[in-house]
Amino acid sequence: MSGSSTNTLGKYQIVREIARSNDIVYEAIDPSLNRRVALKELSIPPNLTGAQKRERVERFLREGRAAGKLAHPNIVTIYDVGKENDRYYIAMEYLEGQTLRDCLQAGGALSIRDATNYALQLCSALAYAHQNGVIHRDIKPDNVQILPGGHIKLTDFGIARLMGESSITQDGQVFGTPSYMSPEQVAGKSLDTRSDIFSLGVVLYEMVAGKKPFAGDSVVTITYNIVNMEAPPPPGAPPYLVGIIRKAMAKDANARYSTVDEMADDLREERSSGGMPLTGPIIGTWPPQGPIGQPGPFQPPASQQPVPPLTPYGTSWPSAGAGAQPGSAPDPFAPMGHTPAQIHVPTPPPSPPAPVMSSETKNFVGIFLLTIAFTGMLVFAVWAVRLAFTGYMTSTTSGAAEQLYQQAEQAFKNGDSDGAVQLWLQAVEASPDSTAAENSRNRIYEVSVERARVSYQAGDYALLEIHANSLMTAKPKRPEGYYYMAIRRDAQGEMTAAKENYQLAIQYGGNDAYAQAARDRLGSIYLQEGDTLSASGQAKEALEAYQNAKQYGNTDVIQQADQRIANLNYHAPR
Repeated sequence: MSGSSTNTLGKYQIVREIARSNDIVYEAIDPSLNRRVALKELSIPPNLTGAQKRERVERFLREGRAAGKLAHPNIVTIYDVGKENDRYYIAMEYLEGQTLRDCLQAGGALSIRDATNYALQLCSALAYAHQNGVIHRDIKPDNVQILPGGHIKLTDFGIARLMGESSITQDGQVFGTPSYMSPEQVAGKSLDTRSDIFSLGVVLYEMVAGKKPFAGDSVVTITYNIVNMEAPPPPGAPPYLVGIIRKAMAKDANARYSTVDEMADDLREERSSGGMPLTGPIIGTWPPQGPIGQPGPFQPPASQQPVPPLTPYGTSWPSAGAGAQPGSAPDPFAPMGHTPAQIHVPTPPPSPPAPVMSSETKNFVGIFLLTIAFTGMLVFAVWAVRLAFTGYMTSTTSGAAEQLYQQAEQAFKNGDSDGAVQLWLQAVEASPDSTAAENSRNRIYEVSVERARVSYQAGDYALLEIHANSLMTAKPKRPEGYYYMAIRRDAQGEMTAAKENYQLAIQYGGNDAYAQAARDRLGSIYLQEGDTLSASGQAKEALEAYQNAKQYGNTDVIQQADQRIANLNYHAPR
């Protein structure tokens, strides 16, 4: 580092050094905005020269480009990438809180609720990154920052891969953290988004179990286990979560979730679609077993045991009764407890009953059934023709839709989000049932979510309502629209409507970031309502509001509600 003041880098005023590993991270101030930032400076070892130095610089700049093109609530925001003399730097948002690694080291395994919440937020971040052509390649607890309130940010895109750009490393060159690498990453093969899904499965396992799934005393042992060994089920995890983790960590990338959205759906629904079974079928053994690893009571070999004669149906004959010849089978048709001499001749069977339907009725029923069968065949034929026609139309128009989708992606990368939305809409119109149309709908939804967030931050609540309505219409079982509509109603003082929308955000969000934010705000609302009711002397109603605050609020709100409840109980008439 040379050529400039050690107290400044570019336009940024350095406050202090906060981290140092491969690079150096400072707390700094952007004086033009009076904004606190984290300033990451490239650290180049003195012995690194020539092509290796150029590759190190290019990797650092690629980190800025990879993260800089992403604007998502669960991804660290990049403000600036610059160079001053021989010093390269990235300015990004300053994050409070602690890393997931620090959290696991301090407290061990997380609760299932917290682990699922963090995993869903990571799914949201990775889904957005993947849809924008970025593979992270280094998902691990050290790169997950937990902010106050449980919101998380995915950080460090230092070895991210931009899909569509040429590689800056040689084929077979391995980058990443061994314990979290996918099998294909260990082998130095080309990677796609499913490699991040494997690493996410490893992180989820560690959050639930409090330990890594693939352990070893050396890198060689760890990577061997990743490629060849199945991890044991994480202790304490419910069966559905074990199935999700196993599917995410499948050795074969084709056996994993194809997208992180699929994994997120299973986490929200608390199910495992296609995960490996926890156990095989229960199969009885003979002879009976004693304690595990010990034999049961002795049984002679099958060849030394008497084998009873069998009936033609595979069942044993009854034991010989009185009067039977030793070693001979008794009469199978003899009533139980009687010898053959005691059998009486049965009475003749009764005459068959008269037919229930007349011949005319039978003819009518036959014609009626034939009519129903013909109608069913006709309906099936119409359905099959329509299905074939839909498939034909989709196959002939999907190419045009895919071309429009790619044009929209390029427009979006160029900063023309309005033009991109119009092209995505055209792709949907061109071939509504194609993959390109489905991808276009998802991208339009993502843009709408981002526009709602920007409107909220700008305080433009009228525009926020428009975007919220659009989100609820497009995907009525997603939490984002309800969350932003709740914020709109909250700002207007329409608290009943706000609470209803916060409840819907929680219902459809499960444990994701929007649901968690809705819970926190709902807890604060109930706490405020309880204070108002308590001040007006409505102790019973205030107590109910405080109980609701405890149900939804964060730790701070719960503590305050407990204090209010204790105070109410203390002053209650005795």
